[in-house]
Amino acid sequence: MTDLLHSDILKKYEQYLKAELNLSDSTSVIYTSEAALFIEYLAGKGKTLLNAETADIENYLAERKEGKIEFHENLAASTVSKLVSSIRSLFRFLLLEDLRNDNPSRYVASPRKEKKLPDFLSVDDIDTLLNSIDVKTPAGMRDRAIFELIYSCGLRISEACSLKCGNIMHSDSVIKVLGKGNKHRIVPLGETAEVWLARYMAESRPLLSKRIKSDFVFLNNRGKGIGRKGVWKRFNELASLCGIESRVHTLRHSFATHLLTGGADLRSVQELLGHSDISTTQVYTHLTRDDLKGYHRQYHPEGERV
Repeated sequence: MTDLLHSDILKKYEQYLKAELNLSDSTSVIYTSEAALFIEYLAGKGKTLLNAETADIENYLAERKEGKIEFHENLAASTVSKLVSSIRSLFRFLLLEDLRNDNPSRYVASPRKEKKLPDFLSVDDIDTLLNSIDVKTPAGMRDRAIFELIYSCGLRISEACSLKCGNIMHSDSVIKVLGKGNKHRIVPLGETAEVWLARYMAESRPLLSKRIKSDFVFLNNRGKGIGRKGVWKRFNELASLCGIESRVHTLRHSFATHLLTGGADLRSVQELLGHSDISTTQVYTHLTRDDLKGYHRQYHPEGERV
């Protein structure tokens, strides 16, 4: 298979994901990127999509899980499960296109997902992280604004990165967020996040834009919309500096946890997070219940059992 044929397959595959499977643009890009990475891996083994076998897929997944490919970090079972889904989708496409008459991915088992409660940070830890950002630089001001926004609005990283200037409604103190499945939702801005967002837009974004026209709110140092990897990198640097073990997605978990602990109802939190199924939101009720038990044991005079 030539690189030209690979390119043609990837283009048709992305169209298939959008038109036939009705996946969002962001999900289609992720699936197509995963397909390209798998093609690259096969090429290194002297294989192609046309002659890849089940063992090739299993070896690839094993190397991804062990961090030997791309991000160089061990992958969780849930992430590997998504990789299996993306590869299965790719081989189903090859069958539909009559490029193969078999599907080696059907024999690949998905790892059992770990039932794990989402981690979250205390309010003090979040304050420590956010206050550690050097806002004297344009990039620092951007980081403060984006992390304040993710925590204040419970955004996914992709939602923060894809936020457009026209979706900030200053008069109503809300933002319009494009979430999974191309669904929009309106999320109120917290007062602190609104202040930092306004400062960033007025003071730092013009310096980062470098006279390049962009609709994205958050820009990188080249004047283009910042990507998820850039956000991950900056947050990891901050967490390491503060001696806090955390991921940027933990800010979203913390948003939900702090709302429920503070008395917000589950349905409201579901709407704010953009969950299509309330069962996805219910995981936070178990987390906050354990959290409240801890507070009771720690602070109630009869909380600690003798």
